[in-house]
Amino acid sequence: MTNTSESTPSTRANRVAAAFGVLSIVVALGAITAAILLSTRFSFSTSALSDLGRASWALTAVFNYGLFLSGLLALPFAVVLARNARTLLHAAGSLAFALAAVCLSSIGVFALPAPEHGLVAVGFFLAFTVAFVFDGAGDVRTGARARGLATLGLALVHVLGWAVWLGAGTPGGLALPELVGLACLSLWVLATAARLW
Repeated sequence: MTNTSESTPSTRANRVAAAFGVLSIVVALGAITAAILLSTRFSFSTSALSDLGRASWALTAVFNYGLFLSGLLALPFAVVLARNARTLLHAAGSLAFALAAVCLSSIGVFALPAPEHGLVAVGFFLAFTVAFVFDGAGDVRTGARARGLATLGLALVHVLGWAVWLGAGTPGGLALPELVGLACLSLWVLATAARLW
């Protein structure tokens, strides 16, 4: 008889991926927070988060290297999500999340004012929102209705964050809707990591 209490290779892989996912969020949020505290020029009323990595600003390495590392840490998480995909919708969601991870690392590589920065920054926010939609729809389709609707709700909150900001005449800097998106992403990664564990 096998000891069912022993972890299988699949279980161990899930837990390692979950740890990488959590660590990616900790590194990203830690880098952003540290960069804000160290910056003498950042302002929520006028700045985007990407301004923290602007080449002309002091101490930008904290932000740029932090996002680069965070994106790399998120890739094993994406791989295990793809391996565990129960439907084509889940598979598409994991691919979109992997793209978001690549874009996140690229934000650190192509810091402002690099011409590539806008593309990878938009790609990051768009890709993880698409990942939410596919993953949430996949969960609803496979019977995990509550979890699926919660994920779709995060996608909606992110989109509404941008819509409200634009509709209000863009008060404050881009950092405000960006932080809404990061909060949604953090919640999803942490919840998904807990499920994998």
